[in-house]
Amino acid sequence: MRQVGSLSNLDQAERFADFLRSEGTECSIDNGTDGFRIWVQDDDRVASAKQELPNFLADPNHQRYRDAAEIAKTRLNERQLRREAARENTIYVSNSWSPAAAQQCPVTFGLIAISILVGILTGLRPVHNDPFVSRLWISTDGSIQQILHGEIWRIISPIFLHFNLMHIVFNLLWTYQFGLQIESRRGSSRFLAMVLVIAAFSNLAQFWSPNLGQLWFHGLNGHGRWMGNPWFGGMSGVVYGLFGYIWIKGKFDPRSGLGLPQQTVFMMLGWFVACVFIIPNVANWAHGIGLVAGMVIAAGGLMLPSRIRRR
Repeated sequence: MRQVGSLSNLDQAERFADFLRSEGTECSIDNGTDGFRIWVQDDDRVASAKQELPNFLADPNHQRYRDAAEIAKTRLNERQLRREAARENTIYVSNSWSPAAAQQCPVTFGLIAISILVGILTGLRPVHNDPFVSRLWISTDGSIQQILHGEIWRIISPIFLHFNLMHIVFNLLWTYQFGLQIESRRGSSRFLAMVLVIAAFSNLAQFWSPNLGQLWFHGLNGHGRWMGNPWFGGMSGVVYGLFGYIWIKGKFDPRSGLGLPQQTVFMMLGWFVACVFIIPNVANWAHGIGLVAGMVIAAGGLMLPSRIRRR
């Protein structure tokens, strides 16, 4: 911290300090023997602050200096909101598996528990003709006839199927991290509805992905639009949906208390790109549509009138 000058008038000192803050320069004022001294925290901004001081002294009532107080106040409020959001987003691992956390976020822990149970029953190796697993695939014949005949759970149930230890650990760790953050702030009912919507869209997109590509490049004909590849599973479509929801809410609604570190955003997007271009046999359509669904849900909430938005 370095002194950039002093002023004999406190009002003028505060006005100049507000101007510096409005320009993004953190500063403070103290009362010294030579007047009210202005101190700048960042050494890289000292030179520019010193250059501005003579301009201010020449015309302290200029409009840009008079407007600076409101701008500085807005910047201060924004920083305060970000700090509050960061504090709310801090999850203490020592407390997160406590009975109170489980009671507060039953859907998150329920998703994890069901996935682990299904993983144990399938040995993390689901096979097509297993009687138990055949009830969880989105379809067993490539059509949606089973769903149309009442087996509606098939639209959701593939999220509980995992194919190896890395698959289930990766998905459930992110389900836990994202789920705890959303459910504790949005409530279990809303969180469950969000999970079901994201799961349905991501699963159906993955199921019909062969025909979606044909539609994009060639168009569909015959019965192709109703046939798909049912042999997929995993929570990753939901995970990307929850990620997309928190990402958008954190960027455009700081008061929501939701947010992600920048490195998490880079890692999730980097993994998405790696799965598309490098890693084979990945449910990329589930990832992509899940991500879009979560972002759309977040954007829809942002567009609601503020009086009915949950703070």
